[in-house]
Amino acid sequence: MKPNTQQLNDLIIQVRRDILRMVHAVNSGHPGGSLGCTEFLVALYQNIMDRKEGFDMDGIGEDLFFLSNGHISPVFYSVLARSGYFPVSELASFRLLNSRLQGHPTTHDNLPGVRIASGSLGQ
Repeated sequence: MKPNTQQLNDLIIQVRRDILRMVHAVNSGHPGGSLGCTEFLVALYQNIMDRKEGFDMDGIGEDLFFLSNGHISPVFYSVLARSGYFPVSELASFRLLNSRLQGHPTTHDNLPGVRIASGSLGQ
């Protein structure tokens, strides 16, 4: 069941909190771009995209999202976690050594929700 407007607004506020906490905790990252597109990604993942339960790399039978601007990884990670791809608690590992949540999403970290590494900016 798709969330109502109030639930979407509540999630947007929580994702923004996640972004600020992640970037502030490591004093590293780009919060501006992430904060600026929070509504867009929340709407996509919660209300617009057709997604399957679980995650597999083939993406058959579901909508796919391609992130070319890796600098907005904080919002991407938060929305993925809050959409059930991985535990929200993992957001605390943003940009730490050996974390799957680095400054740019990559596939070699086997992070559910990420099928391809982010491309060149503006691609």
